[in-house]
Amino acid sequence: MPRPVTHRDRPLFPRAVRLLLPALAVVILLPLSDVSAQYEGRVYAVTGARLVTGTGPIIESGTIVLRGGLIEALGANISPPADAVLVDGEGLTVYPGFIDAYSQAGLALPDRQEREHAGNIASRLATDHFDPASDDLAAYRQQGLTTALVARSDGVFGGQAVLINLMGGDVPSMTVRAPVVQVMGYEGQGDYPGTLMAVVAWQRQTLIDASYHNLLLTRYSREPRSMARPPADPDLEALIPVAKGEAPVLGIVHLENDFKRLRSLVAEYSLSYWIAGAEEAFRVPDLIEAAGVPILVSLNFPSINQVTGYWFDRAYRNLDEAETEALDERDETAVHSNAAVVYGTGVPFALGTGGMRSVDSFLKNLRTSVEAGLPAGEALKALTVNPASIFGVSDMLGTLEPGKIANLTVTSGDVFTDEEAWIAHVFIDGRKETFEAPKPRATGGGGAVGGEWTVSVSMMGEAAEGDLILDQTGDQVTGELTIAGLTIEFEGSFSGGELNLKGSIPDLGAVTLTATVEGDKMSGSLGLGTTGSAELTGMRKPDAGTGEGRVER
Repeated sequence: MPRPVTHRDRPLFPRAVRLLLPALAVVILLPLSDVSAQYEGRVYAVTGARLVTGTGPIIESGTIVLRGGLIEALGANISPPADAVLVDGEGLTVYPGFIDAYSQAGLALPDRQEREHAGNIASRLATDHFDPASDDLAAYRQQGLTTALVARSDGVFGGQAVLINLMGGDVPSMTVRAPVVQVMGYEGQGDYPGTLMAVVAWQRQTLIDASYHNLLLTRYSREPRSMARPPADPDLEALIPVAKGEAPVLGIVHLENDFKRLRSLVAEYSLSYWIAGAEEAFRVPDLIEAAGVPILVSLNFPSINQVTGYWFDRAYRNLDEAETEALDERDETAVHSNAAVVYGTGVPFALGTGGMRSVDSFLKNLRTSVEAGLPAGEALKALTVNPASIFGVSDMLGTLEPGKIANLTVTSGDVFTDEEAWIAHVFIDGRKETFEAPKPRATGGGGAVGGEWTVSVSMMGEAAEGDLILDQTGDQVTGELTIAGLTIEFEGSFSGGELNLKGSIPDLGAVTLTATVEGDKMSGSLGLGTTGSAELTGMRKPDAGTGEGRVER
């Protein structure tokens, strides 16, 4: 049998993409059988790989062929076509492309002071502020994420979420489904409603207004000659299906009380709904089970000092160090088991990145969730089959089947259980991106964090710059944060990329600094006792070295 002709794998150049764009204008004039012409020449065959199809038994060694942006064929006995670019899949596992079920990927919103009032922007698509050329999309793809439900999180009725592929030249060609669901959150606005109480009142009144607007439109459609024409209001009109219970609203919740507020609202107005975020789902499993609605669980792990009840459990109790550490361990375990708790309730659920300070932690947090009780097989479903079903795109995404969109996540090792596993390739709409194996980690002490850092601390829209100096010996770290004329001394540990420090401020009490460190970047929070917590980001100063000399080896 003659060997198939192979072609050298090469990236798609921007110029080639631009040359193809005019063809999109006439695609709608072509018969359906000719639509794939826009992808002509993009043919791949991944050979000798382990294929996890999501529809049946795993194919331990097989070939999957991609043509025209779709899956053409797959199986154990598939021969690569002669015009295919061959990708050696030996030792690799091919999954359906991972779906980020709740995300702010690619959103480039104006500064808060320049942003439109987002009390009710229900008619707007999230992709109004989506940047296809955003640098951060590569970070999502490197975590194996090929598609995302992009939703703004900064409004009360914050517009309509859009399901979009995370590689392409423009929003129309990247969009899988638009809109998917109306978004509703609890974030106050610069103008009214600015407080939580006002936000809840605004939600109630806006739903009443949408119902009344629908009443006027209905009456006018029946008797247009007998009443004044109702004024056009696109944002209220977009909420009419929600107010009538005919379309779900995606409630973004974070704290335990957010669940309760949302439950009361939907019961009062007979709304259909989904839940997103849900970082404190572990505190309300009974409410989740009773609701029985889909939950898009963020793998954002809040610092334990941000969790409801943290200060209540510790205030005025004169706990010794061992008792405090036991409570900290309990709370950290609870945070990490959040997705497992949702799985245990039996409701439909999917996983996302929404609210994560750094998407680079997604796979790490995924593995932590599995270690905390979420079965690896269910974690895979929560990234593939489940979100595709919830979003109504099971005929396009979620499994490896001929005719579906050619979105694949290709891994070296088991990314659900092995911290050394990594994403080797992703295919999105049949386009391929390859990633290098991660560099070996520093041994001893879990890496290096020592040195001088420039940090930014922000709280309630206000930010301040400061300096953080860290000294590391093995896992142990001491440090000094100087900001706004105040110096705070810390001590604690750095292990597995996680920095955990404790200090104190006179008249305020205990202060914590927790952060995830990736190379020369850190992101986390500064816990300020009963005052709350502030977001913290940092960059290691380039002339300060890495502090590796202080790591015991």
